[in-house]
Amino acid sequence: MSPWILTIGALVAAPGGLQVPVAPLHAYVADHEASRLYVVTHRTGLLSFLGHDHAIVPTAWHADLCLADPIPAGAHASLVVRTDSLVIDSDSARTLAGLGHGPGAGERRKIQRTMLDAEHLDAARFPDVVLDLQAEAASEHDRLTVQGTLRLHGVTRRVTVPVTVQHGRDGRLMLSGTLRIGQRDYGVTPASVAGVVKVANDVDLHFLLSVRPTHRPCQTPGP
Repeated sequence: MSPWILTIGALVAAPGGLQVPVAPLHAYVADHEASRLYVVTHRTGLLSFLGHDHAIVPTAWHADLCLADPIPAGAHASLVVRTDSLVIDSDSARTLAGLGHGPGAGERRKIQRTMLDAEHLDAARFPDVVLDLQAEAASEHDRLTVQGTLRLHGVTRRVTVPVTVQHGRDGRLMLSGTLRIGQRDYGVTPASVAGVVKVANDVDLHFLLSVRPTHRPCQTPGP
């Protein structure tokens, strides 16, 4: 039998239809230098005009990704951030988030301590923030919606994240999206200054993960 006939036969999904074969899943690794991961908080309250939006970046994180190109249903990823590595309002973080001028050095140190203390993120008790995601359907027009869970402050909740996929050289993929998180949903009390300038309940996690394929099998099963 000719190779051409074998190829056509492999594409047949069912009588009356054709389906492009799905590439096998394998491990991808994240390029930390080319990736961007940051959180933007928003201000609210009576005197919110006196406060600032804040930008938070993690300095310690890793991702396990099990993908193919194009991304099929069942592809999955896990992103783990060290809570105590979160840094608020560094110059580079504010530039990344497009926030411009922020609080002074003394105020930044105070906000940093407050963010990680036992009354807020409680980094000593809850050392990791974990985002587990899985594609429920194959990507279409370089867009997909992934479902999964976010574990924050000891609370795990279901999340849905729309993701945009871009293609780079050597099989590299750029995965980008935004996840809105309600702090109170995870038992986190939004910070305030004198009770009048407050951090809003909703914060936005922005990500751009630059990942490249390997020939290794996936390290972890899907969620």
